[in-house]
Amino acid sequence: MSGLTLLSVPIGNIDDITLRAKNKLDECSVIVAEDTRVLKDLLNRLGLRYQDKRIFSYHDHSDENSMAGILKLMQEQELVYVSDAGSPVISDPALALSKLAIENGLSLASCPGVSSVVVALELSALPATPFHFHGFLGREKSKIEDFGELMSQQYGTHVFFEGVSRVKKTVGLLAQKYAHWDFAICRELTKSFESVYRFKGSDWGNLEAEVVEKGEFVVLAHNPDKKSAASGAANEIAREILEKGAKPKLLAKLLSELTGMPSKEVYELLKR
Repeated sequence: MSGLTLLSVPIGNIDDITLRAKNKLDECSVIVAEDTRVLKDLLNRLGLRYQDKRIFSYHDHSDENSMAGILKLMQEQELVYVSDAGSPVISDPALALSKLAIENGLSLASCPGVSSVVVALELSALPATPFHFHGFLGREKSKIEDFGELMSQQYGTHVFFEGVSRVKKTVGLLAQKYAHWDFAICRELTKSFESVYRFKGSDWGNLEAEVVEKGEFVVLAHNPDKKSAASGAANEIAREILEKGAKPKLLAKLLSELTGMPSKEVYELLKR
C-alpha cells in the first residue's frame, strides 16, 4: 500500500493514545515526524521499537527537496505522518503533505485521536454548534481587534490557541469589548495541571489574577448574537441597490461581501 496516513497522538496524557494508532506506529516501517526527537520519546513511552524504522523530519520550514523526497516515499509505500501533539492538520504542518498525496493520485488515510479543540469545547460548557476554529492569532493589537470584529459577525463559539505570554492581554482586549459574551480559558488539557476558567466578559477583571501563566492555552468565546451586523461595505452596497435598483453587478458585490465568494463568481451564478 502506498500513500499517506495522518496519525493523531496524545496532547498530553500518554494514555490517550488509541489502540489503532499504537498498532499503526508499531507496524509501519516509515514515519515522518514534525520533530523526530519528540516522536522517539513517544515511541519509547509506548514501549515501541524504532531502531528498525526509517524516520524522517518534516515541519513548517522544510524545503522543496524534503517534499520531493517525501513524495517518492509515498509513491513506494505507506508513509505515516505525526506532529508533536494532537492532529497533524490542526495548526500543524501536514496540510501540504495531504495536498501532495491527493495531487499525485495517492491514498490519504486518517488514524484519528484526541484533539485539544474538541476537549476544550467539551470542558468549556459552551455551545458547540456552530463553532469556529481559528488556530493561533496574530501578535499585534490591531490583528486581535480585527479578529474580534470577525467574531462579532459570526454567531457561535470561537476557538483559538494563544501563547502563555499573550493569553491575558488577548482575552482582556476581547472581554472588554464583548462584556456580555461567555468565555472559557482551558489550560494544560489532559495533563496533571489541567484547569478551566469560565466567565462572562464583564467578570474578567475579577478572574484575571487566578489564571496561572504556565503551559498551553485554548481560548473559547461564545457570541450569542444570532443576527450579526453586516459589514460597512455591505451596508453601503445595499443602500446603492435600493437607490439604483437590483442590478446584477451590485447584487454580486453585496453577496460577495456577505458570503466571502469572489464577486465575479457570484455574478456568473446570477446570470444563469
